[in-house]
Amino acid sequence: NNPYPAADAGRHILYTAFTDRPKHLDPVQSYSEDEITFTAQIYEPPLQYHYLKRPYQVVPATARDLPVPAYSDSAGKPLPTNADPARIAYTDYVIRIKPGIRYQPHPAFAKRADGTHAYHALAREDLAKVRDLGDFPLRDTRELTADDYVYALKRLAHPRLHSPILGLMGEYVVGLAPLAKALQDHQKSLPEAGRQEWLDLRQFPLQGAQVVDAHTYRIRIKGKYPQFLYWLTMPFFAPMPWEADRFHGQPGMAEKNLTLDWYPIGTGPFMLTENNPNSRMVLERNPNFRGETYPCEGEDEDREAGLLADCGKPLPFLDRVVFTREKE
Repeated sequence: NNPYPAADAGRHILYTAFTDRPKHLDPVQSYSEDEITFTAQIYEPPLQYHYLKRPYQVVPATARDLPVPAYSDSAGKPLPTNADPARIAYTDYVIRIKPGIRYQPHPAFAKRADGTHAYHALAREDLAKVRDLGDFPLRDTRELTADDYVYALKRLAHPRLHSPILGLMGEYVVGLAPLAKALQDHQKSLPEAGRQEWLDLRQFPLQGAQVVDAHTYRIRIKGKYPQFLYWLTMPFFAPMPWEADRFHGQPGMAEKNLTLDWYPIGTGPFMLTENNPNSRMVLERNPNFRGETYPCEGEDEDREAGLLADCGKPLPFLDRVVFTREKE
């Protein structure tokens, strides 16, 4: 009665189930438990949790180290770490990401021999026979950069996206609320036909998110808000390459569900290779994953339970995860 293919016997495949159809896989819109099952395997915010330490501890993910908050007053003068919170006008987080991290293979990065992107200027007729992402034969990758994190932060303010944290983050990230207003005004200024075209956020500055160099960026927030460090563990703050936004933002893509809500792109251990949320979803190992090892630290109870037996082994252990929908 084994329901699985004989060819898969002995492979590192996890068969599991999901009950609720994920509505959003775009990191700026996704905010539910059934969605994080998938997005947490694909997107990589700069920070993550060490889940075997109690209480849970924030540790680097793509970041080289934990950012240390730097405080300043309204005149820009630096303040000590023990300064009165009433004097703190701004907090700066400088985040340094590890070099050499690469995205999963994706057609958005594919280029022709002349160096131009192969799929960034598609006409509707080019999409006539396209049903899913696998119908684009060319794929490539590139290195993760600080620009990708800044671009992702700007997407929180995108006028055609509805991020559940825009209101809250608009109160803290310097310039985010004005950016949202500027993008809305820009959208209204466009002719009706142009309001659904790709919006290049690289053309709009965000005062509170600045690229320092290729692997370093700075986020400035208002006042003192220690909880911000924990926000940096969430997919809202995961990177987004402009190429993927450009690729999926072309006319005709949404009609075929060729969107970031349907096909997430990231640097994490897995990539979504099959998306049929009414029946089956499949994650497969990302061949470009930067690599991590299983933790060696934990509680005594973890050691007794055998949860530290895999100390130092390379992650992920699985090659594939097959989710089958089981409706209640």
